[in-house]
Amino acid sequence: MTNFKKIGLTALAGTLAATAYAQAGALSVSGTARMEYQSTQASATAKSDAFAQNTTISFTGSGELDNGMTVSYLQAQAGASTLTSQGVTLDMGDMGSIAITNYNFGGIGTIQDMVPNGGEQPWDDLGTHGTPEQGVAAPHSGNRVGYKTTAGGAIISASMDYQQNSPTTSIAVQLPNLVEGLNIGAGIATDQASATAEQDIETMYIKYAMGGISVGYQVTDVERTAANSDIERTAYGISFAVNDNLSIGYGISDTEFEENTLDEENTGIGIAYTSGGMKLGIINNTKDNSGGSAGAEEMTEFQLTFAF
Repeated sequence: MTNFKKIGLTALAGTLAATAYAQAGALSVSGTARMEYQSTQASATAKSDAFAQNTTISFTGSGELDNGMTVSYLQAQAGASTLTSQGVTLDMGDMGSIAITNYNFGGIGTIQDMVPNGGEQPWDDLGTHGTPEQGVAAPHSGNRVGYKTTAGGAIISASMDYQQNSPTTSIAVQLPNLVEGLNIGAGIATDQASATAEQDIETMYIKYAMGGISVGYQVTDVERTAANSDIERTAYGISFAVNDNLSIGYGISDTEFEENTLDEENTGIGIAYTSGGMKLGIINNTKDNSGGSAGAEEMTEFQLTFAF
């Protein structure tokens, strides 16, 4: 995104200074506007076509405390009234950063899907998706506390939220510069899926970039409380930047449900062209055997996005 307006918060800075918490503050505003056409084939007889517009406006603010620490704030709103992201972060320098947000700041959710793709995950926009019950390492929801620090070139982060009687917790470690172009990482989580059910999640990934080519592989295991109900998802993909404006990508995500005979198979391909603040994207995703049940789905989407 590109900022279209930056506002100095003189009044806020004065208030912060008066309370001895901060000396200055600033607020930046940015946004995107998108026009979409989507065609979805949910079954042999169920097909839908639709136009959509998607607008997002984001506010980011920051201020420096007397002790040298920095506090920042993010709020993103989609459409007229839907709050998509909100959070407050305290950067403590060498001691790391701590935040309370409703998005993934730390922990396993930050590495839930590290595989290159064509603009969206291969399973996106097709039925139920994006949770541990579909093999995705995204156990946190609602407001959560996160922590992030670096040590010896490694990024170490953790997260915790309260959904049920017990907390859902996770930790993730990334080595983004083990050697030039190589990024590896892993994470574990204890997910309080319901008041009486707990599931353990593990994920590991490896990604390598050389020139305009990026390839990746990730495996996620979800060990559920009920017998014979574990889930394993394997994903791999490739993206290629043809030049500064044009890129293409292809991804595959296969999920094995221990309680079902059939495996869910997702494939996605996408192409994107960027010129200044405009981006044109074409995405085609297919899904076979959603949730382990026989069937086929397909989604094709055209996107025209403008950044402000």
